[in-house]
Amino acid sequence: MKTPARAEIELAVGACCIGDLHLDAARGDCVEPLRAFLATQSRAPALVILGDLFEAWVGPAHGRLPGAARVLAELAAWTARGAELHVIPGNRDFLLGADFERVTGARVHPHGFVANSTNERALLIHGDELCTLDVGYQRLKRVLRSRPLLALAPRLPSSFALAVAKRLRSKSVTAVAAKPSAETAQQPDEVRRLASEAHVPTLVCGHAHVFRDEALADGPRWIVLDAFGGVRDVAVVGEDGRWVVRGSRAPRA
Repeated sequence: MKTPARAEIELAVGACCIGDLHLDAARGDCVEPLRAFLATQSRAPALVILGDLFEAWVGPAHGRLPGAARVLAELAAWTARGAELHVIPGNRDFLLGADFERVTGARVHPHGFVANSTNERALLIHGDELCTLDVGYQRLKRVLRSRPLLALAPRLPSSFALAVAKRLRSKSVTAVAAKPSAETAQQPDEVRRLASEAHVPTLVCGHAHVFRDEALADGPRWIVLDAFGGVRDVAVVGEDGRWVVRGSRAPRA
């Protein structure tokens, strides 16, 4: 199935990419790791979040929680200084949309986007779409992201929406634990297909929480970032216009 057309975004040297923060919107202090990281990126022209910024997100109901409000304010401050913010929804926060864009100044890209730098054109996605052997998950994903449900979710009463999100999260954890790891793994053949479809030599994603940076045989360069806080959890457009991977706790060059 062909993916809907993706935006093409120019990313300048110093643009950085992170993902899988899994911030708990109910915790007031959940913003601190993000705030500390952004403080080290004062010269970065753009920030890309590869999905799962939040552990769960059902729209306005989550946005009113104390932790979420602080995260949104931090991101709004980022864009207010003139830096770009691009967010790719993940499997935990796929309902990020117009309300989030309005509050933060971000651009949300539901299907990812193609990043153009001076020397390396790359497809940026969350990464769950690479788990093609997990047929049940992919089927559920299509249902949850159907137009009727996307339109209904923001209109649900807050208490009900939060309860549904908690229930879905619990079910998801149980289901993933019961599946063989081979079934939930990201598939190189899908990496090749998506890179070919987007006409790019590089694909950057998260979701797996296990770092990799390799050139696939007969395929693209495939970068999977660690979950935020891991050893290799940041991709940056380097001086030569190519993606460089480092850790969020490493000092900037």
